[in-house]
This record gives sequence, structure tokens and C-alpha cells, in this order.
Amino acid sequence: MAIAKKVWLITGTSSGLGQAIARAALAKGDTVVATARDPRKISDLASAGAVTEQLDVTASDETLAETVNRIVSKTGAIDILVNNAGYILAGGVEEVSRDEAQAEFNTNVFGQLNVLRAVLPVMRKQKSGVVANLGSIGGWRGTPAAGLYCASKACAAIISESLRAEVAPLGIQVTVIEPGYFRTNFLAPGHKVWAKNKIADIAPVVGATNDALEAYDRKQPGDPEKAAQLIVEALTGTGRAQGRPLPARLSVGSDAYQIVSGILDSQRMELEEWKDLSTTTDHTN
Repeated sequence: MAIAKKVWLITGTSSGLGQAIARAALAKGDTVVATARDPRKISDLASAGAVTEQLDVTASDETLAETVNRIVSKTGAIDILVNNAGYILAGGVEEVSRDEAQAEFNTNVFGQLNVLRAVLPVMRKQKSGVVANLGSIGGWRGTPAAGLYCASKACAAIISESLRAEVAPLGIQVTVIEPGYFRTNFLAPGHKVWAKNKIADIAPVVGATNDALEAYDRKQPGDPEKAAQLIVEALTGTGRAQGRPLPARLSVGSDAYQIVSGILDSQRMELEEWKDLSTTTDHTN
């Protein structure tokens, strides 16, 4: 029996995993609506067969609703949303200004929420759909020099878990994809936004993290094309993912598995070390 083609809406497809996922979904034969703030940057995806649309995740609800309605008028449906658009804000927590922090959350957190509000009415009407919000292994642990970015990705995970429970009765699945380090341009110079303020007292720690990340650029273990293929299979329940329930949190990458496993072990150990005190606070009657 032939598998029905899916309609994908993917944000932030001008580079990185977003672009790789779009290409993998196209290779599967699905319909892909690839979006970016500047559609000229995704002309190669248009040449590959994608429908391209201008979409800024920070736009107004009215603008995003109009964009989604225009997309549905062309495609007839939105089966899979990949809420991918985002960027890394680098700098110590105290170094990040109010405006810089708000801009980071405006894209990485509120941007995902904005797109969800525009797309979920379509999926609720269909009584079907898959939502994949892009998180990160950074959402499991705060990293020096990337605290605000890590916080935004922790938000993606918790929002996804809540939404997953809310829309499951409507036939809509939700997951957060949490990649490890993949060999994209994510860590490359010019792709991180740096806090303008610098604090000498924390410079040794912040600088050491930044130096380590820059040295890691183009040496990341993950292959983005392999990640994209896995993500397409997971979100469509096909190939290697056939018969597997879509998890609430989908770690992608051998390093992601190792890091998350280590964090869970550490958190369990810390929880147990304080159990004798933390469990003494209940009422006695």
C-alpha cells in the first residue's frame, strides 16, 4: 500500500538542520514548504522542488495567520510542523543586556509559540498533525557563555511536553528534537550573536567556553544529513522508526545520548544525596 505524501512546514531553512530536514523530506517525495525571513536565501530549495515562503517567526499573529492560510490554500494541509528557526546568543548571563535577552527569547521561545498559534488551528481542524519544536542538548544543562540560549531551549522542551498532553486527544503528536553537535555552520564565526558587554571577572570562564566551541567548529561528530534522515523517519513513522511511538524528547546524536545519560545519572545522584533533608518538609498531621 502506498504511503500518503505529507505536507511539511519548516521554519528557518536557509541553513543548518532546517535546510537538511527540508532536503530529506523532499527526497522522500513529500511536499515541503520551506520558509525563511529572506526567501532569496532558500532559492536552492525552490530549485529542488520546495514551496518557498517568506516567514518571520517574530511577526504579528495576524501576519502569521495570513501566511499559514496562504500556505494551506496551496497545499491543502499542514501535516508536519518543524519549528526550527532560532539562533545562539553567546555571553555570560550577567553580560547579556535586557534587549539582547529579549531578542533571544523573542525568536527562540516566543517565535515558536507564534508559529504554533498560527498552525495548530489547522491541525485541530484536520484532527491530525505532528509538531516538532527544535530544542538542544543545551536544554538539559546550562553552559557558561550560553546560558540564555540554553534557557531558551529548556523552554522549548517544557512547552512541548505540556502541548503534547493538551493536543494528544485531538490526534496531534508533539515532540522536541534535541540535537547534539552537528557539522553545520551553527558554531561558525558570524553565526553566533555575542553580548556587547564584557565583564573581566568572568572572562576566564566565558572565554574558555568560547575557545572550546570555536575549536570544535567543523569537528562536530554529527552528520546533518544523517540527522535529517532520522528526523524525517521519526516524524513520519516510516523506515527505521516504523512502529515506534514518537518520544516526548527525541535526542539526536551519539554525543546527545551520552550527555543526556550523564546528566540524568548526575541529577539522580544529587537528588538521592539530599533525600534525607528534602523529604522532611511535609505536614505531620
